[in-house]
Amino acid sequence: MSKNFRRSAVALVLATTMLLSSQGVLTAFAVGENETSTAVDVLALEPSQITEGTDVANESGNVNDDPLENVCEICGGVDGQHTEDCTANQQPDEGDSGETTCPVCGGVDGQHTEDCTANQQPDEGDSGETTCPECGGVDGQHEENCSLAQESDNTPSEEDVAAAKNVSDLIGALPEASTLDPETTDVEALTAQVKAAREAYDKLTDAQKALVERTVLDKLVALEGALEGLEQVETIPDGMVACINGETYATLDAAIEAATDGATIELLADCTTAGLDLHKSLTITAAEGLSKKPTVTFTDKGIALWGISLTFKNCDVVMNGIGSTPYTAEWGWMTICASVNASLTLDNVNMTMDATGTTNSPHAIYFCQNNVLNIISGSNLTIKNYANDALEWDGGNGGYNVNITDSTFISDHNRSGFVGTFWVTATNSIVEVINSTGNGSNGSHFKFIDCNESNGKYIEFSHNVDHGISAGNLIVKNSLVKANDNGRYGIYVNGDFLVDSMSKMEITQNSHSHDCAGLKLTANVKDGLVESGATVNITGNYCSGLSNNGKCVFEDDVNLTITGNQNSQGGENSSHGGGVYNSGSSAELTLPSDAVIYNNHALTDGDDIFNNTTATITFGKVGEGWTLEGTRLVSENKTEEECGHAITGWFDDTANNRWNIHTGPVHAELYNEFDETTGLTTITGLKALKAAHPYQYDPE
Repeated sequence: MSKNFRRSAVALVLATTMLLSSQGVLTAFAVGENETSTAVDVLALEPSQITEGTDVANESGNVNDDPLENVCEICGGVDGQHTEDCTANQQPDEGDSGETTCPVCGGVDGQHTEDCTANQQPDEGDSGETTCPECGGVDGQHEENCSLAQESDNTPSEEDVAAAKNVSDLIGALPEASTLDPETTDVEALTAQVKAAREAYDKLTDAQKALVERTVLDKLVALEGALEGLEQVETIPDGMVACINGETYATLDAAIEAATDGATIELLADCTTAGLDLHKSLTITAAEGLSKKPTVTFTDKGIALWGISLTFKNCDVVMNGIGSTPYTAEWGWMTICASVNASLTLDNVNMTMDATGTTNSPHAIYFCQNNVLNIISGSNLTIKNYANDALEWDGGNGGYNVNITDSTFISDHNRSGFVGTFWVTATNSIVEVINSTGNGSNGSHFKFIDCNESNGKYIEFSHNVDHGISAGNLIVKNSLVKANDNGRYGIYVNGDFLVDSMSKMEITQNSHSHDCAGLKLTANVKDGLVESGATVNITGNYCSGLSNNGKCVFEDDVNLTITGNQNSQGGENSSHGGGVYNSGSSAELTLPSDAVIYNNHALTDGDDIFNNTTATITFGKVGEGWTLEGTRLVSENKTEEECGHAITGWFDDTANNRWNIHTGPVHAELYNEFDETTGLTTITGLKALKAAHPYQYDPE
């Protein structure tokens, strides 16, 4: 539309009041009829009344720090008023000729030379004028370049003051721009008044304009801007909620029915829809000038997208208790379904999908093939309480894209969050997949970029009954990723794996229901990399902390901590490597030389590190300040407290011959095959180790 709909007076007018002119000059009116100057007329004072600090008023009434009265250089008297003993005020001595001689210039009887500073009183017979000794100006009328020119030369004339005051009063009588109401303002009448005020101001001379205060002119400019905005506003017809190219509709469904493919429907107010069965691409957006986002509420069915694109923009969408699409013959078990090549975009939209109250166990969004979901520009998509999945696919070629940019995606208490081979890219966003009754995700590819704490952003897959992040590829750049309290794997990667130097991962308390791990890297991880500077905390998991079957390098200076993990889920015959479990024919794992790995436990062998027969692992010496703490499992049903003694090295912890100096046969065989230069060791083949201390250890 070419014009905005009239909806919010305050929002519209406040915007225009900021358009203030930079041409106004802050001035003050001259002393008026009812105002009194505080200057002192020194000409009316007796000589004894003129004291230091007295404000001297010149002939115009202005106070002047440099008065033009001629001052006697001998006694300081002004305008011929000399002190009694001043030699310039001499009377003829007895017997003299009667002449009085000026001691400054030698003039007789007041006849001074032209430049004499005592030339202060008019000669007898003169006109009474006072002449400036510098430029010859009479009675304060100085030449232009005279340094003694009085400030009274700049005093505005009564005519200028009156003209400026007239315009100021004219503008002052107008209403403030912030008080204009599009529904009640007589735009035509007010425009005429403002125009008259502008014309009156423009007719002023520059000197007169300088007397108009800046705030007065700002008010005029603000009104002009506000009126320009109001002229672009149309009044919404009563009861109309949508518009297409100026044509208004009483319901959104009527507007959709009338729309052509590719049309934009402007929302004028909150509205409802019985459901959208779309075979044409549409954009549904808020009209300009509304004071708040309009809300679209679905009352019966959801959305069926038939190979087209649907965009919601600058509005809110509520789809609560909606369990099926309008195309119920086949799509009666999802709220939104998209056929091949269809897309859904949320642009600055808050969309809520809550399945509470549904009885048919629906899915929230079901993509059939090659579909796209865009959540952008501050949008928020929240999907919760679905008996089935938040996002799911059905076969296809894996070309599904979910793009989350500067926005938030929340899946809360659905069966799963992401199910299928989605390609999910989240940038500067929050992604939460929590409280799933199944998996947080199952097989999608994820790329997380700039989702970090400094931006108030993060990625979290937590409190899910099964897997947290179950991914094909997992790429993490400048982001915080949290996977906590999931029943199976916290993070499972079956493809590319990269954590860059500015990222952080927190993987805690996972695998509480199954024999899994905190972080699992499969044999399909060929070139896994965690860059120097990254932080990875793998703590408190109920199985192995890090389980690796692929090839991965944790560079030196990665802040890697693997502590408090306890591999007890598989029983005594299969619980290997409480901290690190490295197994498989292609397993190659490189850890930082200063990795923190201790106080982990496994029922079978290798409390802290287990390396299988065909695997290779590289790691460093134990660190300073490590102590044995926590509870160690010695059998499936038996535990013992660690001793609390300082850790001094790596010790053999193989099955049936485990490290032990406290119960049973003593076994404390030190492993100390480290390169003296790098502080690293590389082991290929079976080895089980524990960070501990020797039998001879004496804490005293």
